[in-house]
Amino acid sequence: MILATADGKELAISLAEVVRAYPANQLSTLDKLGVYLSRWREYLLGEPREANSEGGVWPAIFGTVTMTLIMSLAVVPFGVLAALYMREYAKAGPMISAVRIAVNNLAGVPSIVFGVFGLGFFCYTIGAGIDQLLFAEKLPNPTFGTGGIMWASLTLALLTLPVVIVATEEALAAVPGSMREGSYACGASKWQTIQRIVLPRAMPGIMTGTII
Repeated sequence: MILATADGKELAISLAEVVRAYPANQLSTLDKLGVYLSRWREYLLGEPREANSEGGVWPAIFGTVTMTLIMSLAVVPFGVLAALYMREYAKAGPMISAVRIAVNNLAGVPSIVFGVFGLGFFCYTIGAGIDQLLFAEKLPNPTFGTGGIMWASLTLALLTLPVVIVATEEALAAVPGSMREGSYACGASKWQTIQRIVLPRAMPGIMTGTII
C-alpha cells in the first residue's frame, strides 16, 4: 500500500501494519465523537498487543478486580473476627501480647517479602503438591504450581490481614467502656453488647481498615 503524507512524500506500508484507518478530513463532529468513544472502548475492553505497546488494558482491570474480591473474601471475615476475639474475649496475658506484637510487626513488613513468601509457599509448595496429587499426568508442565490469580489473591490477603486486624482492634478499643457497662446494666449479654453496641460504633474504623 502506497500512502502520501501531508507534505507529498510517499510512504509504503504493508496491510499487516494497518490497525485502523479513518478519513479524517471527511468526518463530521458526531463521527469524530464516535471514533473517540470507540478508542476509549478499545482501550478499556481490548486485549494488549505489540508487546503491550498497543491495545487495551482489560486483562489488567479484570485481574485487579478479581484479586481484590478474592482477597476481601479471605481477609475481612478472618481479620475482623481475630481482632474481635483479641479485644473482647481474650484475657490479657503473655500469649495475647506476643500475638499483638507479631501482628504489628507483620503490618510493617515490606510487600516484597510477602511476594517472595507467596511465590515460594503457594506456587512452589502448595501448588506443586496439588499438581503431584491431581495433575501428575501433565507434569512437568505445572497447573497450580505456577503464578495465578488465586495465589496472588492469597498473597495479598497475607499482606493486608495484619493491617485489617490492627485497624479493627483500634476501632474496637475506641468504643467507650461506659457504653459496654450501660449495655450490661440493661441486662444485655456480651454478644448482644458486641452486636448492637460495639460493632455499630466501631464500624467506621473497621471499614477504613478494610478499604486500606
